[in-house]
Amino acid sequence: MAASRGHGGQGPRKAARRDLLRRAGALAAAAVFAPRLAAAQTFNATTISQAAQEARRDAGRLALRADNLLRLTVADGPERGASAVRRFRIEQASLARDLAAIFNSRVSEDDWLLVVPTRELNLALTMQPLVIRLAPTSGDVEAAIRQPLPQIEPLAGDTAEDVLLTIVLGALGLPRHVALFEQLRNDRDLAAATEGAAGALKSERYGLAAFELERLMRVMVLPSTVAAIAGDLGKNAVRTLYKSLAVRFVPFVGWTLFDTWLLATIYYNRDTTAPVLR
Repeated sequence: MAASRGHGGQGPRKAARRDLLRRAGALAAAAVFAPRLAAAQTFNATTISQAAQEARRDAGRLALRADNLLRLTVADGPERGASAVRRFRIEQASLARDLAAIFNSRVSEDDWLLVVPTRELNLALTMQPLVIRLAPTSGDVEAAIRQPLPQIEPLAGDTAEDVLLTIVLGALGLPRHVALFEQLRNDRDLAAATEGAAGALKSERYGLAAFELERLMRVMVLPSTVAAIAGDLGKNAVRTLYKSLAVRFVPFVGWTLFDTWLLATIYYNRDTTAPVLR
């Protein structure tokens, strides 16, 4: 009887000891792995290269300069002189060269995505599989600077929306191919954007026009629009489109500099486009 009672008392004690050891082991494992998990979830100055941090800061400062250039270009909208176009040509050259210096000499291409603002990250990630540099070379920048603003001659029957679409295609390095042009002008989202921009320009609301031009450009890079361009002009046309965005640093400063180029082109062609844009 006594032996039986002693055996029965050891069982619960052993079970309790095993449970205590399991709990202690779990706590020890948690103590070992917790710092690693915390480190993996922490994003701070030690997890991004110093060069990338400086590039983000300086690209941000240049983006503010681009914003100011757009503001001045918008303010000059009611004037009929050439001062806005001259200023744009000078300032875009300075901005583009300064931006090119950052990405071609001061920060590794491996870190470029760290400099892309979140609202343009989808564009940058779309360009990557096509093996297109997110930032242009210095040679590409100089070639773009030397390129004159296009001269637009509206075709018979062109509307204001047709003229704007022609300017946008030219800005992207794409021809006004009849089949593609018809497909784009009949796209509901694109039609709404071109109508909004054309209406703002006709009423001389140039600030609103700038917003509508950005809206138009964002529609131009939607997957459906890019697919239409590829289907009509081929895959090389898509590469040309994205390179046209890269040379104006859209992945890094947004659409500000590109939209200022569009406004400057519209101002430059006021005489020839007056019958449809006034």
